[in-house]
Amino acid sequence: MRYTLAFIIPCALALSACTSVTPAFKDIGTRSGPCVDGGPDTVAQAFYDTRIEKCGGDLNTLRPWLSDDLAKLLDDASRDPQRSALLRGDLFSGRGIVPESADVASASTIPNTDARNIPLRVALKQGDTRWQDEVLMIREGQCWAVDDIRYASGGGQAPAGTLRQSLEKR
Repeated sequence: MRYTLAFIIPCALALSACTSVTPAFKDIGTRSGPCVDGGPDTVAQAFYDTRIEKCGGDLNTLRPWLSDDLAKLLDDASRDPQRSALLRGDLFSGRGIVPESADVASASTIPNTDARNIPLRVALKQGDTRWQDEVLMIREGQCWAVDDIRYASGGGQAPAGTLRQSLEKR
């Protein structure tokens, strides 16, 4: 019996060490702003739903869905007379109008659960007009947030290929 315990205890310890999992990214950053719970696709869909419900929403209303960097970039643009004109239109859409509906693609097919950023397709509609953009979701702390939007539809009224490019000082 004594030899059996001497054999079982080290084996049990060795097996328990084999079952621990270390995430690919230990430090996923911090977040200074308010946060919305959910995965990247859930948070992105809630962002678009809020924009549509509030007819675009002001930046303070949208803040919980925006990354800290994007929120700062938008705030800086609103204080700059040359760039504030951009904020009068809808920068969150490649067509320059607030859509009446948005359908964010599911992130369930993305295999890497430790991802720090995930691009998601968004099907948008306003009347008979349909287009598609891409929202870049990033992980800040324990939150997913909108960090950029790529105007994938082309032919829109967006001044540049992405939201961030539109806001950059030239």
